[in-house]
Amino acid sequence: MNRHFARTLISAFFVSASCFPAIASAEASWSCSTVRILVPYAAGGGTDVVARVVASKLTSELHETVIVDNRPGGKSVIAYQALLRERPDGCTLLLDNSSHSIQPVYKNLPYDPVKDFRAVSIVAVGPTLLAIAPGVPANNLKEFIALAKKGGVAYGSYGVGTQSHLDGETLSADASITMTHVPYKGSAPALNDLLGGHIQALFVDGLAARPLIKAGKIRPIAAVGQTRWKAFPDLPTFGELGYQDLSSPGWWGIFVNAKTPPELVNDIADVLKRVAAQPDTAQKMKDIGAEAYANSPDAFSAETRIEVSRWQSIVARRHIVLE
Repeated sequence: MNRHFARTLISAFFVSASCFPAIASAEASWSCSTVRILVPYAAGGGTDVVARVVASKLTSELHETVIVDNRPGGKSVIAYQALLRERPDGCTLLLDNSSHSIQPVYKNLPYDPVKDFRAVSIVAVGPTLLAIAPGVPANNLKEFIALAKKGGVAYGSYGVGTQSHLDGETLSADASITMTHVPYKGSAPALNDLLGGHIQALFVDGLAARPLIKAGKIRPIAAVGQTRWKAFPDLPTFGELGYQDLSSPGWWGIFVNAKTPPELVNDIADVLKRVAAQPDTAQKMKDIGAEAYANSPDAFSAETRIEVSRWQSIVARRHIVLE
């Protein structure tokens, strides 16, 4: 559980953009003819959507070309390897979500996910939701857990070892229930089977699920986090319902090659902080169901270390082997 991160985000959620710390208006030394943002997932997903908001804002801020380069596949390995092949000059970034913290749990990766990359800044936070199929006879988390204790409940995920998988394992452990895990190759097929009632539940990115929820096609019953999300104000969080292992908010953040000079990493973080403080950024993030956010490289690195420890614990408790 990451109580400090939750408290930090709670305070940030209620601070208007005008209250961000003042940042010098002079241009940072970070300068590239073109900035590329690698995304480890296909176009159209929640991480891709956040990346395109960030790219648009950086284009305006830097007066340079900023492009999103989708490199899906290989459990995100393809995108991370692509980053390591580029010069550590700050002109190639990687934007990932909080699944990044699961990478150190995997065995036999072709790189060291802790030592080979440097966390720069979180750029947005947003909810992961436990959504259930329309025909599931449960109106809230308590009723769903009671149903699961009777057996016969299957939950989907975006694949073995993804956050949607491990969130399900966390709930199973903390609620003392047994659910059948059904892994899919990404969010689209998992959502399709949830819509069709082939699985009963799915931990899903709130950005991807929002249109389906508005249309009444799936029903969220709880959100990962400590305090309620602006995009889903009527939806209780796992934290408030007593499930503290599911109380750390989801995030999207920027990473660079660990060989990038520290002063350049700080320059990039300063620009991202300036972008996060702009009211237009807050509105764009709100429009997609996320919330703008920024922190320092050291703070971001510290939070990922805490999350890595949490995932290592749940994998050990559930006897899961990730390769």
